Parts: sequence; structure tokens; C-alpha cells
Amino acid sequence: MALQIGRQGKIFAKLEATYGTEEALAAADAVRHLNAQFGHDPFGRVTSREKKASPGAVNRFDRRQKTDLGAFEALVRPSGTINTLSEASDFFEAAFGSKTNVTISATVLTAASTPAEAAPTTTVFAITDIGALAVGDAVLINATTGGRQVRFITAIASAAGVAPKKLITVAPALTNAPILSDTVKGSVTYKLTTALAKSLTIAHYLANFKRELLGAAVDAFGLDFDANEEPRFKCSGPAKDQLTGTTQAEPSAFTTVGGNPPSGLVGNLRVDATTYLFKKLSIDVKNGLKNRADEYNANKSTEVYRAGRREISGMLEVFAETEATVYDLAEAGTNSALFLQTGVTEGLIVAVRMPTVEWKVADQDDGDEALSWSFKFTALESADAQNDELFLALA
Repeated sequence: MALQIGRQGKIFAKLEATYGTEEALAAADAVRHLNAQFGHDPFGRVTSREKKASPGAVNRFDRRQKTDLGAFEALVRPSGTINTLSEASDFFEAAFGSKTNVTISATVLTAASTPAEAAPTTTVFAITDIGALAVGDAVLINATTGGRQVRFITAIASAAGVAPKKLITVAPALTNAPILSDTVKGSVTYKLTTALAKSLTIAHYLANFKRELLGAAVDAFGLDFDANEEPRFKCSGPAKDQLTGTTQAEPSAFTTVGGNPPSGLVGNLRVDATTYLFKKLSIDVKNGLKNRADEYNANKSTEVYRAGRREISGMLEVFAETEATVYDLAEAGTNSALFLQTGVTEGLIVAVRMPTVEWKVADQDDGDEALSWSFKFTALESADAQNDELFLALA
């Protein structure tokens, strides 16, 4: 017998064009991972409750098949090249629902431009080319003072000059107002949607065993940021089927994208306009997805749909130090915005934004050393149908 060595396992994944229909996997669909668990119960058997003389089980009845992506965990790896998708992009899109990838290379305009534009501020400035950028998209601003900063567009208006020049409003505010010819580039942004019916074909190859999930949906998605580690994401959710004997052949190569991801050694967190030192941040998304497998003559699910409400929550761990930044907000019931950028090298930046966060008063430990606060929070939409609780950008 040949033992299966877990560290040698390889994962390939691809978004499905049609739910539960196997996608042909190629070398470029490789995804480096930390953990992968598939669940599969093809019979779902239960014991008959009919009366019988002895207490043992005799008759067992088949029930509907149950298959799921029990857990998938990997590092958040930007590609290393701006506008090039990360190897885990399909997982992110399945979790959020939509992806934009806008390639522009614009510069900032000022009163010295022709025609003259309004003086830039830390939140509003004109640029030479808007391209296909829309509200909610992230841009990478390389400012002469402040360096590379990811910001999210909150409004687009006409500039003094003709198209494609536009006046954009960004959040959070830049550290300093940009100046003439500071560069602005588009990036990859993942946005939440009302309907979420995306699914994945995921194959796991070991030395002498292979298995493949069809119709794998991302019901639960999480992001974890640690001051001394690389960002991680995790996924789980229902699936349609698992294949073993009929699994497609392993691709001939395992082609990955990008080098080492950025870590918590380079980055900053902002609560509204205040930079806040922190130890750990976790964000958890519950999409409320369900398999449609409740009807007669349906042993396997026929589609995945959003059955419940989406819930986005998390935890921020900090040293017990400055009350005003979050603790006072929690006590007062005041919401705030939360923004995190990890990395400052173009192509290797991870950014998340939650415009409206509701805080709970922190739990506090009582150890002998420096004390900590653990703030739990809930991310909210700004208004009905906005789907703006959470944004993820790779720039």
C-alpha cells in the first residue's frame, strides 16, 4: 500500500459556467493551500423506526446525498503584478459574487493643468483617465508624499476637462493631498452582490488518490490578518457531488502566480481617520447559501441559492491603550469605517474596507502583562440594496 502524504497534495480550482458541471482544469488553475477538507455522504442512511423484537438495527434506508467543501484555507497571495489575477481569484469571486479588474494609468490634475482643475484634497481630485472605473472600485495612488496607498472610489463626477478626465472622491482620506502628475492605477476589486449563485470545480490530487468536488459554493468566507503573519482566507460551503474513480486527470503542471505575499510587518489599519495599532483582525462572511435538493426525484442538488440573510462580522484585537479610537465608540453606539492595507509594493498589496462598522464593548483579559481588548463588530450596508458592507482589493 502507498501512504498518502498530505504535504504533497495539490489543489486546482475553477469557477463553473454551469452549476455542478465539471470544468476542465489546467495547470494555471493551481492554488497553493494550507488545508483542504471535503465531506461526502453518498447515502445519508438512517435506521428504520419500525417496531422489532430486539434492540439492534436491521433495516437502513437511503436518504439524499450530502457533499460539501468542509474547509479550505490558503494565504492571500496577490499576483505580484497589478491587474493580474491572483491564483485564488475564483475563490474570492465565489465568496463575494463579483469582480472588477480595471487597467488604467492616470495622473492627478491640478490648477496647473490645462484646463485648470480644482486643487486636489485628500479625498477629492481630478485624474486624466477614468477608464471603466466605477463607484466601489479600488485604485492605487502613488503619491509623492505618502507613497502607495489603496483607496476606494465613493463618487465620480465631471472634471473641468473633457472625458476621459473625471473628478473622483475616495475613502479613506489620503495621508496628504496628491500633487500634479502623481499616478493613479486601477486594481482588482471584489464586491458583494444580492444574488450569489457561483460555484467551483475543485480537485485535490495526492500521490495515489484523487477527488473532485463539483458545484462547490462558498457559504462561509473568512479573512485573517495577524501582525506577524501573512493574510489568510478560509472557505466552506455546500457542494453538489464528489468524484473519485471518474476524477479528471491531474494537469501536467502546477503553475502558480506570484511570490511571497505581504505580511503584517508592512501595513496599517484606520478607524475612520485614525491610524490604529492592532494585533489581529478577523472578518467572517456568512452568505446564507443553500443547496436545492428538497424535491422528489432529486438525490443531488440542482442549484445553489441564497436562502438567508448575509451576515458579516469579525473581531479586532488590540492592546488596552487608547479608549477614544474604538472603546468610546462602542460605549456610545457610534458606527465607524474600518480600512486595512497590507503591503506597499505595487502588485503585492491587500486592502479591505468596511464603510460602516458597529462595535461591541470589548472583552478584556486580566493577565499579569500588557492587557488586550477584543472588539467584536458587525459590518452593515449603508442603505438597502447597496451591498457595500465589505470590499476586498488586490493592487
